[in-house]
Amino acid sequence: MRLVFLCGSLEPGRDGVGDYARRLAGEMIRRGHASLCVALHDPHVDKIISLPQEIEGVAVPTLRLPTGISWPRRMERLRAQLAEFHPDWISLQFVPFAFQHRGICIGLGKLLAALRTKARWHLMFHELWLGLDEGASLKHRVWGALQRFAILDMQGRLRPRLISTQSEPYRTALARENIVAQILPLFSNIPRSDEDGWETLLKPLMEKSVKMIPQRGELYLAGVLGAVHTEWKIETVLNTLLPLAKRFHKRLVLVFLGKNNMSAAAFDELKTVLRKQADVLVTGERSGAEISQILNALDLGLATSPQQNIQKSGSVAAMQEHGLQVLVTRDDWHLRGATFSLSAISPRLLAPAQISALKKLPHRSAEPPKACGLKNVADLMLTTMRQPLTGLGENK
Repeated sequence: MRLVFLCGSLEPGRDGVGDYARRLAGEMIRRGHASLCVALHDPHVDKIISLPQEIEGVAVPTLRLPTGISWPRRMERLRAQLAEFHPDWISLQFVPFAFQHRGICIGLGKLLAALRTKARWHLMFHELWLGLDEGASLKHRVWGALQRFAILDMQGRLRPRLISTQSEPYRTALARENIVAQILPLFSNIPRSDEDGWETLLKPLMEKSVKMIPQRGELYLAGVLGAVHTEWKIETVLNTLLPLAKRFHKRLVLVFLGKNNMSAAAFDELKTVLRKQADVLVTGERSGAEISQILNALDLGLATSPQQNIQKSGSVAAMQEHGLQVLVTRDDWHLRGATFSLSAISPRLLAPAQISALKKLPHRSAEPPKACGLKNVADLMLTTMRQPLTGLGENK
């Protein structure tokens, strides 16, 4: 099988969907399926670049088309690439804001349909339109209506043989538009290491931060990976974990991994407030291998995304694939007219009440859930491509 993955940008480490597409393409190549990644709207390059990008020892052919050149020229270059590559499938990894700065992709479907390729289309919806939630503002509902129009126009023009999304709320929203989508779970963009990063990474940070030599057995390490959403309230985390840590005679350590949007002053204030109750470690930006080692050293993951959107969190996927249970404290986003429970999504996602009721502290498991991970997602994608789904979303 020959596969082309279309996304917005392929700048490594700067675009989550681009990283996802590259890693998935690499896995397909390992399995003997020729694959190509194409960035249609890449703001990180100023000229067309056609060079392989390496991921986990695999060279993935890529074509990067910059935002600075016209769409007709980009489509001309893409058409030539497709004619040379002869794909069986084209997988559009869709996020509205990846293709237009306001996320209103009116015209994208027409441009792609004009390629007149014989390949089958696959649409993977990483994001839908604004205004889906119960508390959406009038501005977001109007904005979202334009995005929705563009998405439905694209779906109608491309007539995809397969449609996927990673979350149940999105699948429900698509079903309301008579579009049948399958769940294709999100996998981590951080390959799992076998090394535990306590001795080499976290312990030296802790010694520097608290001016003491910590004993690992006396600590309970709970970590946040990546961006901290402004709606996330750390007070809820502390009210949940501090009594539990005290009950089991552990000192709570909050570990913030990777690039986040909290200021140094905010961390200093947090450290001061928690000085007698807990410690705070900030690792800063790290390589994927180091982040994996730190995740292997943690006891618990902390999600900053809301419950109903948790399936689209790459950070949560990474924590789960590293064997961590994840505390989910936010419940402030709800798809209009629908309810979804954490337990139905994954038994490793825990609400505050569930953790408070535990008779022992949750700890990392050596084995990740069988349903998650790159290999399982690749298996599912290939199976459904060989036996395309039928339904209202399918091109007959």
